[in-house]
Amino acid sequence: MIKNLAIIILALASLYTIGNAQGGSSYSALGIGDIRRSVGALYDAMSGTSIAMPTAHGINTVNPALLGMETTTRIQVGYHFNQHFISFGDQQLKQNNGKFDGLVALFSVDTAAGFGMSLGLLPFSSVNYTVRRDLKTEIDGQTIIGRSNQIGEGGSSMLQFGASAKLYNKIYIGASVSGIFGIVSHADQVIADGNYYSVTSFQTYDLRGMLFRAGVYAPVTSWLNVGAIISGGPNASVLQTNKSQGYNSGQVFYDTTVTTEISSGLPLTFGIGLNTELSSRSILAGEVEWSDYSKMTIGNPLDSRLSTSFRSSIAYSHNGVRSALAPYFERWGYHAGAAFQKLYVTYKGETITEVSGSVGLDFPVGGNAAIDVGLNAGWRGPSASNSLTEFIGRLTVTVSIGETWFKPFARE
Repeated sequence: MIKNLAIIILALASLYTIGNAQGGSSYSALGIGDIRRSVGALYDAMSGTSIAMPTAHGINTVNPALLGMETTTRIQVGYHFNQHFISFGDQQLKQNNGKFDGLVALFSVDTAAGFGMSLGLLPFSSVNYTVRRDLKTEIDGQTIIGRSNQIGEGGSSMLQFGASAKLYNKIYIGASVSGIFGIVSHADQVIADGNYYSVTSFQTYDLRGMLFRAGVYAPVTSWLNVGAIISGGPNASVLQTNKSQGYNSGQVFYDTTVTTEISSGLPLTFGIGLNTELSSRSILAGEVEWSDYSKMTIGNPLDSRLSTSFRSSIAYSHNGVRSALAPYFERWGYHAGAAFQKLYVTYKGETITEVSGSVGLDFPVGGNAAIDVGLNAGWRGPSASNSLTEFIGRLTVTVSIGETWFKPFARE
């Protein structure tokens, strides 16, 4: 199992080298960046629907109560690719980026008691954008032409530990704790053509914090199940560095750096989901989630504001037969979903929304190993016309390997 995982990691690392490129969402310049709410192609194929969506082999990082429903110990690793088509008036730009999509392990300790544990290194947010603006001004009767190159990169990650247990009447509860860390950097280089004059300003945020999450999953009727989550944490510690450098004909004529330690609130999140089993292998689920980012103090320029986010989604999942004796194509799973999201940032007073749809499949590759593929396409932008809009395509590939490490024992 470990040998196979090492091969997978090397393969995904090579994909990262090829796919990581020029930029991404321009809206990731605001706040802490684009939030990676969950990981794995299985849930991406269902538009992130996960609060009340148990799956055949996926590792749920959103609702820890569902960890105890898996019967095998699994290790999961993935790759996430984004393609952005950005439009602003008559200007258009294509950008893309690829990222390692987490390494997660799930330990199915006691299936009868619903006792499962997970440990993973997960992405939490991502900043990745490149913007160029042409500049022109008049100074003392002379026309100065130049450009501004704005680049943002980095993000934050989570080291997450979760556990679950089953109570009476098929009620599952779970909790997780996540250590958040990472560095977000923004650079703006203003260059005046002709006299080799440039000014570059850098702003970086080094974030450290903790998030706690609780979840529950329970039957309501014989055909309806409900899941719910709540998460939050104390203020995070942020080391903010502002640096500015000026060059004239290649010579530095000023260089200043100011470092400040500040605190930032972390998002408070509530979510609820429902599902119904259409058959022994098919589930229809939906959910809503609300998060408050208004107390965050990271990446909040004057023309934007951090507020609350809201998302809703619906998904269908058809799981494959979990038996090596079944015909191969009957062991394939098929998934689809759709989602609407109000982002946690407003830009120039305008609300930013995203509408997306997704499809995906999973298939076995021997034993309890599986490959999941998820495709997602969506539109993001404000309500006003002639504002910056983005068409986004996302591809996620996840490989997971499962083995039975813990044998059931007799109970009196």
